[in-house]
Amino acid sequence: MTGTIRIGAVAAATWLLFLFAGCGEKIAIPVAEGLFSVSEYLDYGEYPDAGARQMAVANNVLYVIADDQSLTKRNLIYDELERLDGLDDPVAVCVDESDDMVFVWEAGASRLSAWSSRDFTPLGAVELPDVLSASQLGASATGVDEAAAGALTFVYVADPDSAVVHRFAWYDGGTVVPVGLLCRPDGMSTRFVHQPAGMFTDNASMMYVCETDPERNWVHRFDPTPDQTDTTPDPDDSDPWSGTAVLIDVATCVPAVEADFVLGDAPECGENDWVGGPSDAEGAFDHPIAVSGDGQGWLYVADRDNHRIQIFNEIGGYELEFGNEDLSPGPVSLGVIDHLVNSTTTNYGAFVFVVSGETGAVYKFISYEHYLDVHSEPPPDQD
Repeated sequence: MTGTIRIGAVAAATWLLFLFAGCGEKIAIPVAEGLFSVSEYLDYGEYPDAGARQMAVANNVLYVIADDQSLTKRNLIYDELERLDGLDDPVAVCVDESDDMVFVWEAGASRLSAWSSRDFTPLGAVELPDVLSASQLGASATGVDEAAAGALTFVYVADPDSAVVHRFAWYDGGTVVPVGLLCRPDGMSTRFVHQPAGMFTDNASMMYVCETDPERNWVHRFDPTPDQTDTTPDPDDSDPWSGTAVLIDVATCVPAVEADFVLGDAPECGENDWVGGPSDAEGAFDHPIAVSGDGQGWLYVADRDNHRIQIFNEIGGYELEFGNEDLSPGPVSLGVIDHLVNSTTTNYGAFVFVVSGETGAVYKFISYEHYLDVHSEPPPDQD
């Protein structure tokens, strides 16, 4: 089925232009040109996988872990390209920035394992007993040269039972060295994350971390470079080797406040009260559990308990949302695919794949603009 999910800013602006045009003037129907933001997303299919848990995306390929203890590599129509069976309760997955390694957290063995993204050749595995639980993984090479020379990347593990995000340096062959924490829970500012979840590295090598504390419900932005200069034991200070909270956009307040550092409903200029979520308002969240992005810097956040995906521009401004309880029930993981239309044009965020935490199915959405490119006509109106 193909149905319109949500009309956003671009479509709304076009409609207003039509309304206020002079009588007899012809308004051209907008066509896909690539270097723009999407105006809406359309339901484009459902894949009733065998209990999909999470996915990661690299090079237009999906890497999916599932209840049947498998890791599969799949194309854009969800055909299986490669399969790895026999994992020990895989619960989290990510791909490194070079798109060479797929990392999996195997909860049954408290083990971080790595596999070649090409053919699932094993690249190493290590048990990490200091990780009490792992709900999400992230990978970023930012700061490796300064803090862990010779490592291939840092791997980040969101540990909700410890309420921290661990940082490990991953070396060729599977040697792993702990390199402090990206963030910890015992403070109220945006450098602290009380209940960490999904992570994503943006085009500026900054890392977003979802915060599922019901009194915050934010998505934080960090410079993940380990801060080696902070060696003080002050409990109100950042830990040695931690990351640094950074602005999403130019600060709106002096000094900057929470709303300048996070996505979501946070205190703004002159506000002293606690105004965190949960909320179903535009730009706010009720359990933001996963975050991803497209090639032009837009951010996509899985808002689990609101059964929707929200999209923000590169400076944190809310743009649109799509999904509902029928089309994206309880989203817990997502992958965004950019599509090269021709040698000079890219449709950013052409496809979005969503894993449902309620059904285990994978839902596929297509941007309105990319639909036009694929079908050479607007989608049918089934509202």
